Amino acid sequence: MSDAENSAWSGEERVLPDGELAARERQLALVDRVFGLEAQVAELSAENSLTPSERLRTEQRLIAMQSSLAWRLGRAATAPIRVAQRFVSRARGR
Repeated sequence: MSDAENSAWSGEERVLPDGELAARERQLALVDRVFGLEAQVAELSAENSLTPSERLRTEQRLIAMQSSLAWRLGRAATAPIRVAQRFVSRARGR
């Protein structure tokens, strides 16, 4: 360190025990994760704000898609798999 950096530090140097250092690192990692998740929530909430007319149009498109022949055939073809998955998850107690 240079003389200017040494003179700026006025506190005593302290060595943290390994357990305390690890705990502080975990705490910093958690704080960093919380900040990241807060930013992600803010970004997603800004993206998902549809106007009422956009929401209505989206719901109408969803209804049209679900009433299509391709959707109904796909649901019929995957029904046995969905029933088996439901049975397995109930057997596991989830």
